[in-house]
This record gives sequence, C-alpha cells and structure tokens, in this order.
Amino acid sequence: MIFIISIYGVFVNILLSNDDGCKSLGLKVLRSALGNFGNVLTVSPHKDISASSSCLSVHRPVKAVMISKKFYKVYGTPADCVHIGSRGILKKYPDVVFSGINFGSNMGDDVVYSGTVGAAIEGRHAKLGSYAISINSRDPKYIDDLPLKTQYVLDFVFNKLQTLKTVFNINIPDIPFSKIKGIRVSLLGKRKICKKAKKTFNKKNTFYEIGDVGMGIYTRGTDFYNTKKGYISVTPIMIDMTDIVVYKKLQKLI
Repeated sequence: MIFIISIYGVFVNILLSNDDGCKSLGLKVLRSALGNFGNVLTVSPHKDISASSSCLSVHRPVKAVMISKKFYKVYGTPADCVHIGSRGILKKYPDVVFSGINFGSNMGDDVVYSGTVGAAIEGRHAKLGSYAISINSRDPKYIDDLPLKTQYVLDFVFNKLQTLKTVFNINIPDIPFSKIKGIRVSLLGKRKICKKAKKTFNKKNTFYEIGDVGMGIYTRGTDFYNTKKGYISVTPIMIDMTDIVVYKKLQKLI
C-alpha cells in the first residue's frame, strides 16, 4: 500500500464501505471527497444490503471481485466488506474507516439494524475512528449540493474528531447546504413502536412483510431533534451495550 500526504498534511490510509451497494451515488460522492484526505480503498457490497446490522458471513466463503483499482465489490454484507478489506485485502489495518453515504436516516433505534452503522462498527479498531454517514432521505431532494455537505462533514471529522477513536454516527438533513446551521453533538433518540407486520397468503404458505419503522420522537438534544432543526448530527456510539443502571441494581440483589 502506497501512502499519500493529504491536503491536510497527514498520512491517512482510508477504508470505505457502505450498505447501499457498489453503484450507490452516496458511495461515489464520499469516495471522491475522501481522495482529498488520503489513500482510499473501497470495498462495497455488490448490491443493496440495507438493514443487515453487523452480520458476518461466518458459514461460507465470501466472493470479492476487483472492479477497478482500489475498488472491490463483495458478495456479502457491509460488515463482511470492512472485515475483508481490513483483515484480508490490506496488509495493515486502515487508519480510518468510513461507511456511507447512506440514503435514508440512521438515527435512534436505527443503529441496531443499520448496515451502514454495522460497517462502521466493524471498523472500530481504526486508530483515527470509524464513521457512519447518512442523509435523512431515501430519495434526497437536494442531491446537487451533496458534495458540499460531504466536504463540510469531512473537514469537521479530520480537524476535530480523529483523536477520539470511537465509532461516530453522522446524519445530514436533506435541506439545501445554505440552510445547514452547523454541526451538533447529539444523543441517540428513540422511535415509537414499529407498524404491524403485513400478513399475506398463497395456497401453501403464510408470509409476513416487516412493518414500517416507528416515528421518531423529537426530544431536545437527540439526533431526531437536531436534524429537524437544520443541524448535522454527530453521535459517538459504543459497542458496550451493558445497561449500567440495571447492572448496579442486580449487584445489590446478588
């Protein structure tokens, strides 16, 4: 791997993935912008693998195909892509991992299901952090200024966040770049309970279609609230899912 000096004067070895697939416009925009910051290896699913969380394909070999220089498509999950990129293709673990740009928000409860966030979690050992980036629309209206929003986010990441070494979940509101008010650190919000599963039949079988996600709850200080107010939301997230409050109560009972 040949390292280059970014426009910020830092040697950066970058691994990029997503869950919308290797032909995604969001991936293309982020890949282009990251080229200003270092040497980018892209390892992306061969198709849309949304809502795959941190799933790894542990029961079968995973096919990887080079489609161009430093660009692979993988017949597996987003987490597979980061695992294969960081522990298979690269000789040395990447300095920083990015996942996105996802078309569709990943806020609150979404992080449990998100393949975009799952890829970033798989990259959690990167010394400069791992970043999941999403725009809050599955069909963005303001796609023309996505490169400006992306550059704005990356300037913030490379100037402010790299010493913190954790997983960051970043959500960009789908509004004109000129209306973006800035960046706010957010708590993960919550959603209301999801819609009921839809039941269908044929002559032999019963099928269920997963219900739509619940509405976001716009509590002040959360990702839902801050993006609604026109801010880009940045949330540091943890792998440790221990419920500390209940843990302490249990200690007193045992």
